[in-house]
Amino acid sequence: MTGTLREWVMGLSAAALVCAIAMELTPKGAVKGVLRMVCGMVLAAALLGPLLRLDLEDYALRLAQSRETAARVVGAAEETAARLDRRSIERELEAYCLEEAERRGAALSGVTVTLRWSTEGVWVPETVALDGAYDAGLSAWLTAELGVGPAAQTWRTDEEAEP
Repeated sequence: MTGTLREWVMGLSAAALVCAIAMELTPKGAVKGVLRMVCGMVLAAALLGPLLRLDLEDYALRLAQSRETAARVVGAAEETAARLDRRSIERELEAYCLEEAERRGAALSGVTVTLRWSTEGVWVPETVALDGAYDAGLSAWLTAELGVGPAAQTWRTDEEAEP
């Protein structure tokens, strides 16, 4: 596309240069009037030439490809935005904690993870509230796996759990 545009500008510039030189070298009179009309037609042809050679099928194909590429880019951006969405990350971490608790045999009825934006530009777990009795192994796993130390972990029994 850029090559075509460059060729068009170069052709138009060359036609304008040739016409300017011819107009300067031609003496005043009827011949100069005819030359002016011919130069106008040459410049018009140079200006409109790409439109006359335009392949509409190729244009339609390129337009469709551009739209397809744009759709892929938008889809990728939406996917990235979803991955960076705080709430979706919290839900994934909550599910991850519940799976680990189940794997370890710890009885939890729910997990609430809160995130904070780190200086590295990513969401990181800040606190974890667990609905269930304290489990030392799961607590150690939360510290090692998520980086949430015991001070940032809240263990709530059924009476203390939020509705």
